[in-house]
Amino acid sequence: MSMLDPVQLSQKVLSSLGRVRARTWLILGGAALAVLGLMVWAGIALLSWLWAQAPQLAVTGRQWAGEAMTQVEEVAPGLKNEVVKWLPGAGEVTPERDVSGSDPGPVDRFPGLVRSRFVRDESLIEATYVGRADFDAVLTHYVQGFAGGGFTQEVLAAAAEEERHQFVGASGRFEVRIGRRPGGVVEVGVRQVLQ
Repeated sequence: MSMLDPVQLSQKVLSSLGRVRARTWLILGGAALAVLGLMVWAGIALLSWLWAQAPQLAVTGRQWAGEAMTQVEEVAPGLKNEVVKWLPGAGEVTPERDVSGSDPGPVDRFPGLVRSRFVRDESLIEATYVGRADFDAVLTHYVQGFAGGGFTQEVLAAAAEEERHQFVGASGRFEVRIGRRPGGVVEVGVRQVLQ
C-alpha cells in the first residue's frame, strides 16, 4: 500500500462525503441537535437541583460549625471567647431578645424561645424562634396546641434533625418546622399561608 499525500487524501474524503445522501445528513444533524439539547437539559436540571440544595447545605454547614465549636470548647476551654474576639458573631447561638414582628398562629410560642426572624408579605406570615429546649417537648407543645384548636395535622417531613408538619383548620393553613441545633438549641419556624 502506498501512502497518499494529504491533498489526495482530502480529495478522496470529500468525494466520499459528496456521495452521502442529503437525507443521511439531515438524520445526523437531527441526532446531533438532540444530543446537544439533552446535554443542555441535563445541565439546567443539575443547576436547578444544586440551587434547591443550597438552603440545606447552609443548615448543614451551620450544624458542623456549631458542633466543631462545641468540641473545640471541650478540648480548650476559653478558646471560644478568643474566636469571638477575632470573628464577631462566631460564638452567638441564640439571640437575647425578639426581633420586631408578631407571632403567627393560634398556638403561643414555646416558653423560652426567642423570635430570631420575621417575614410578612402578601402570601405568608413567617416567624422563626430559637432557644435551648427539649425537642420532644417543643414538638408536643405545637402538635397538641393546634389539635386543641381543631386543626388537622399532616407530617410533611421527618428526620432525626428536623420535622415539618402542616396544620389545616377553619382559620387557615400553618406549617411548623422544628429542628435540632448544636448545643441543645431548638429552632422553630411557624408559617401562616395567607389565602
